[in-house]
Amino acid sequence: MQFGRGGKPSAGAFFDSDFATIDTFLAQAVLHGLQGKNDCRVAIVTMTRPNLPVAGFVDAVERYYRGPAGNFAQVPPVGVRTEGAAGETPAGVTAPFEKKGPDGKPLHENKVRTVIDTGDPNTLFRNYLEAQNDQNAFFVLAGPATNLAAALQFRGMKELIAAKIRFLVMAGGAFEANAGPETHFKADVAAAKRVLAEWPTPVILAGAEIGAAFPFPGASIAKEFAANSPEHPVAELYREWKTAGYNAPSDALAAALYAARPKETYFKVSEAGTVTVHDDGRTSFVAAAGGKHQHLIVDASQRDKVVQAYVDLASAKPVLPQRFRPPVADKPADPLLNKPVKQPE
Repeated sequence: MQFGRGGKPSAGAFFDSDFATIDTFLAQAVLHGLQGKNDCRVAIVTMTRPNLPVAGFVDAVERYYRGPAGNFAQVPPVGVRTEGAAGETPAGVTAPFEKKGPDGKPLHENKVRTVIDTGDPNTLFRNYLEAQNDQNAFFVLAGPATNLAAALQFRGMKELIAAKIRFLVMAGGAFEANAGPETHFKADVAAAKRVLAEWPTPVILAGAEIGAAFPFPGASIAKEFAANSPEHPVAELYREWKTAGYNAPSDALAAALYAARPKETYFKVSEAGTVTVHDDGRTSFVAAAGGKHQHLIVDASQRDKVVQAYVDLASAKPVLPQRFRPPVADKPADPLLNKPVKQPE
């Protein structure tokens, strides 16, 4: 378990996504980069569609960061919903498994062959939430709200979420004129409505305008990723995603970054209110005292800072999870010897 300042464990991060857009994969990398800085601990990653090839890639990313199981570097199974449509499979998800090292062996192994190699999202939610300290975890949603809406229907889950989770950050919606298309909620409008209505903690949304204002620079794949993490599976995926130089919208990255570092000045935050998801998937926001919803606001002055954070965190070398002892007070001095007294182990 990693400890932050003052001996308190870093906040547990729960990441749920459909992994249908490149920024969702980058957000997974950003969360692990934040873990390397002790800003969070990636608890579990779950998927909202039963696509095994994509699940295999997501699992490979987890293993890239967590290392082999054992020695406190355990790799939980990727949670995969077994109902619904599998959706499209990006060609790039197979690229990392085809890349070989100097010894001729694959650099990454696909360990997800059947559904039994994955986990049930609701079971993972419950088990890993119970393992968190109270009010010391957060959810990031970057895709349809299907899994989270389903979880809310299980007995005792709302109470467990309220006890363990500080807030939910959702990549979705559009709250400024000419913000661009909003796609995350359209895939399951009913689920989005349920989550916004029933989720028992504050909810912050990163709308399409955030992703458009702070695009992830494709040039970093050939620069920072190549220098810091040349074997990064997400870099391989990015190269296959679109033409070189493609700058990706960053809704999901913004949600991950804000969730782990809410006190930073990356984004402004709206006043409290209520977000409504309409039947066509569009969103609207009405300020209201006591409302549980807020949304991020573009702060153009922070653009370079935000984009640099995305690049630095996503391309950072893996820092394997370790067990840390909480900090202890300074050792008392021995007045006779004028040197520190050796403390018992």
